[in-house]
Amino acid sequence: MTIKRLIAVIFIFASTFIAWMILGGVNLQRTTSSWEALHQEVRSLYGDSLVVRAPRMERVEMEPYEVLENGAHVTRYNRKVWEIDPGTQRVRIQIALDQRKKGTLWFPTFKAAFSGTYVFPIPRKYQNETVHLYSPFGNNNAIYRDIRVTVNGRPQKDISAFLKNEPVEVESPGKEVTFEVAYNTTGMSDVRYLLSPDSDAVRQIQSLVVEMQTDFKNYDLVDNTLSPTDAAVTESGMALNWKLENAVTGKDIGITIPNRLNPGEILSRITFFAPVPLLFFFFIVMMVSILKGISIHPMHYFFLATAFFSFHLIFSYYSDHMNIYVAFAVASVVSIALTASYLRLFTPAGFAFGIAPAAQLIYLVVFSFTFFFKGISGMIGATFAVLTLGVMMQMTGKLNWEEVFSGKEKKIPVNGAGESANPL
Repeated sequence: MTIKRLIAVIFIFASTFIAWMILGGVNLQRTTSSWEALHQEVRSLYGDSLVVRAPRMERVEMEPYEVLENGAHVTRYNRKVWEIDPGTQRVRIQIALDQRKKGTLWFPTFKAAFSGTYVFPIPRKYQNETVHLYSPFGNNNAIYRDIRVTVNGRPQKDISAFLKNEPVEVESPGKEVTFEVAYNTTGMSDVRYLLSPDSDAVRQIQSLVVEMQTDFKNYDLVDNTLSPTDAAVTESGMALNWKLENAVTGKDIGITIPNRLNPGEILSRITFFAPVPLLFFFFIVMMVSILKGISIHPMHYFFLATAFFSFHLIFSYYSDHMNIYVAFAVASVVSIALTASYLRLFTPAGFAFGIAPAAQLIYLVVFSFTFFFKGISGMIGATFAVLTLGVMMQMTGKLNWEEVFSGKEKKIPVNGAGESANPL
C-alpha cells in the first residue's frame, strides 16, 4: 500500500459517496411525488384524520341599554353568550384497521364507529328559556354514515343544522339536556377527540370517559395529547380509556394509526447511510490485505464499491414491484455474490469467500436492516464501529507503518483458480 494508492481509494470512496447521495435524492423525490398524488386519491375515498369535537351549549341573552341619539333615548342591545359545559361525557370509539394500498404505497386508513352521550345540566334561570346546542359535526373531510342523533330522547330527522355546525334551539330544556350522537365513518392517519372548542383553549371537565377499542396493538399518541389513564391488551387489540373527574386541561385526546412499512420510508435513509458501511468494509479489506500481504489495486476497490452500490440500486427499484423484504433479500444476495465472485479472481479463497462476505454481511446487510426498526440503527452502528476499531487495533498494533506505506508489500502468489500458495 502506497500513499498514491491510498489517495486513489479515497477518491473512489468520495465518488461513490456522491453517487449514493444522488440515488438517495432520487428515491426521496420519487417517494414524495408519489405520496402527494396518491394521498389525495385515498383521502377522497376514506376522508382525512377523524376529528371529533365535543358538543357545546350556549344561552344567548340580549342585554338592553340606552343611548342618546339626536336628542332622543334609543334602546340598544348587548349580545352576551353564556356557555354551559357538559356535566358528563361518555364517548366510545371503535377503530378497525383497514390499510389501503394505492400504487406502490400503503396508507394508514381505518373504519370507525363513534357513539357519544352528553348531559348538560341547565342552570335554574335558563330552565324555561331557550338554549342553543352545537353538534360535533362539521369536518368536511370526514365521511359519516348511519348517523343517529337524539336530543332528550327525541330522534332528530333533520340534522342539516348539525352538519353545518349551526345552533339548534332547545326550548324549555328543564333541568338537563341529554344529547346523543352515533355514526360510522372512515378516516386516515389518526383519531382525535377535542375536549375544547378551540385547539389552544383550556376546558374544565366535570366528568369524562372516553373509551377507544382498537383491533391493533402498535398504536402511538398524537403529539401533545393526554395519555390514557388505563390501557389493556385484548385478544384483538387494545382497550384505551381516558377518565377525568373535576379536571382542567388544554390538551385533547388522540392516537395515530399504524401503517405498513413503505419502501420509500426507509430507502432514502438506507441510501444516505450507505457510505458508512462502505467505509468500514474498505477499512477491513485494507487492513487484512496489509496483514496477509494481499495486493489489491485501487481499481479493485472501485469494483468493490460498485458491488456495494448495486445493493441500493436493486433494492430501490425492485421494492416497487415486490415485497420490501423480498427485494432486500435479493439485493443482499446479489451484492455479496458480486463481491465474492470478483475477489476469488485475485485473492485467496479464504478471503474471497470468508472474510470479505462476512464483513459485507455485517456492515452492509445488517446495518441496513436495522433501519426497518425505529431507534436501534444508531446503537447497532456504534456497537459494530467500536468492536471493529478494537479488533483492528489489536491486529495491527505491531505493524511497521513506515514499511507498509513504503510500497514494499509482501505479495502472496495466486494460482489460476484464485487459490494462493499460502492460503488464509
